Amino acid sequence: MRFKDKVVLITGGASGIGRETAIQFAKNGAKIGIFDLDQKKIESIRKEIMSYCDDYVSITGDVRDKRRIQECVNMLFEKFGDIDYLINSAGILKDDMIDRVSEKIFDEVLAINLKGSFLFIQACVRNWIREPQARIKAAKKEGKPIPKPKTFPDKRIINVSSMAAEGNIGQIAYGASKAGVIGMTKTAAKELIQYNIRTHAVMPALIYSPMTDDLVTKDDGKWRKYFESRNPLGIGEPKNVTDVILFLCGEESSYMNGAIIPISGGRIHSL
Repeated sequence: MRFKDKVVLITGGASGIGRETAIQFAKNGAKIGIFDLDQKKIESIRKEIMSYCDDYVSITGDVRDKRRIQECVNMLFEKFGDIDYLINSAGILKDDMIDRVSEKIFDEVLAINLKGSFLFIQACVRNWIREPQARIKAAKKEGKPIPKPKTFPDKRIINVSSMAAEGNIGQIAYGASKAGVIGMTKTAAKELIQYNIRTHAVMPALIYSPMTDDLVTKDDGKWRKYFESRNPLGIGEPKNVTDVILFLCGEESSYMNGAIIPISGGRIHSL
């Protein structure tokens, strides 16, 4: 199987893009760790995940809680021995115009969509680089060649950004958070490749999910029709994003790093 015995940690893994990603990894033989705020949704996905794999861990928590994040990462390392892929999918959508959005909402969106991803990256990376750093330090001390990245274990970080990172009316907080994810991804890609850790981001357009339900159903479907008309390929499904995430974790993308991939529904350079 494509990801047999690989360990994947998915934030926001109980709904939307995260849920579909967890299911597809499970179908492909991976060991699954899900971190999500919603205990009911975690329970609802458990049976489906367990129908494909026996190695499954779910952790309830808030991506703003650094202590809980560390507990989650420690739990997966203790149970599975490692984490191979980190998928940062947790996020919220709270839209308003610049003159009306509150500072509280702005801070909340950035804390969840941007800082939460950073905290998970940091927690995983601190474990991943321990051995490579020791080997690099030893090589320098002994005057030997620095070990090449490919001599270290292959790790991947995939961050879920959005086409809104390029700017979209009414999404000052969401757009800023997702643009920040892209900057963070590029920085991590440059900093971590020396340890054979590849970092990428995907930029979906509007995708059907619990997070976007209110947007596509309000005003008797007026906004759904509007977004369908803007995207030549219509509104996307979670699997449209998950397929790209799995590609970025696979052998097919092993020569890639720092890729920022629009999943745009056919639109070019705009939401």
